[in-house]
Amino acid sequence: MTEKKMTASGRNEAVYKILKLLLSDEKTVTTFNKPFSSDLVEPLFQTPIWGHREIVLTIILARLFEPKFKASQDFYACNPRSLFEKPIRKALREYGIPHRKSGPLNVAKNTKKINEDWASDKHGGEIAMHVVKLVKLIEKVSKPDLKKFAAAYVSRYKQEAKKVKELRVNLPPEENPIIISKLCIDLINNVPDGGATAQIIVGLLMETYGKDRRSKVEVSGHRDSVSTTNTTSKKAGDIIEKINEGTELIYEITTKLFSDDRLLESHEAVMAYNNSIKNVFVICRPKDVPETLAHEGYGSFILAHTQYKELAYFFIDIYEYLQSMILFMSPNGKKAFYKNLISYVNDLNTSEKVKKYFKKWHNENKL
Repeated sequence: MTEKKMTASGRNEAVYKILKLLLSDEKTVTTFNKPFSSDLVEPLFQTPIWGHREIVLTIILARLFEPKFKASQDFYACNPRSLFEKPIRKALREYGIPHRKSGPLNVAKNTKKINEDWASDKHGGEIAMHVVKLVKLIEKVSKPDLKKFAAAYVSRYKQEAKKVKELRVNLPPEENPIIISKLCIDLINNVPDGGATAQIIVGLLMETYGKDRRSKVEVSGHRDSVSTTNTTSKKAGDIIEKINEGTELIYEITTKLFSDDRLLESHEAVMAYNNSIKNVFVICRPKDVPETLAHEGYGSFILAHTQYKELAYFFIDIYEYLQSMILFMSPNGKKAFYKNLISYVNDLNTSEKVKKYFKKWHNENKL
């Protein structure tokens, strides 16, 4: 990316200082001067796909560090993973600004050029085209104008930190299983967040339930991004529960139809992980069970069952599951789960929609 004789750590430190200086500037306002405009920038902050705004931030900082860098010609010349995950994330975290773990790579992994071809291949193509237009302007303007744009762009980022603070909730302990169950069901139904809400609720329940019984069960996967596929991450399932000296239970958590493609991907991931596993538990809503799998008289807890090659798939009603888990925890266990759920909602990287709904729900359901 640069002819400067500088180590990766030296470059990261330089970029960190550039961003820290921009973030610490209290005078800059979010006003975009021509040729930039809020019409190009604001959509990046309104989409749930944060990678688009993060790729622009990465490109801006790379360009400020090395004026010859052009993302339209060789995006990977700036080492985007290292640049974002180290200096950029560090600074964003320090200022309480929401971010993803590897935002730019979520939308531009193995992409050499950030151009129209890239944008047309991406989910959310209209937003990606905004990125392309901004990249063209970033590469066209003078360094002084780029610095002004960078200051305004980072100022817009700081508004996200303010939103997070305003949406924080501080609630008293709760142990009523009816109230907690209703809250969880309403969250799953009204702010699914692409499946993240169901995944974290189920995972936190497993985690808290085990601790409540002082068992040595280990729960993993529920805090991972739902955009992480089993194939690319080498995960056997959305959640893995280790019990009984190494026995593992594999769970798929979904609020979408469990399609044939999902079944195939799940089977491949489980077999690659451990071909001695025999069962997979799909925790979902009744309407997420494939129509080809009719109810077979199991009752409302087990919705359906199917055998796919070596694996037996059991479809479990998520509403029944979470209510039973909550009901059979001790009062302290219920309080702990509710506290953990609040911590998740207050996390700076949790979806703004989830935060707003959580706050609204408690205002409308006075506890």
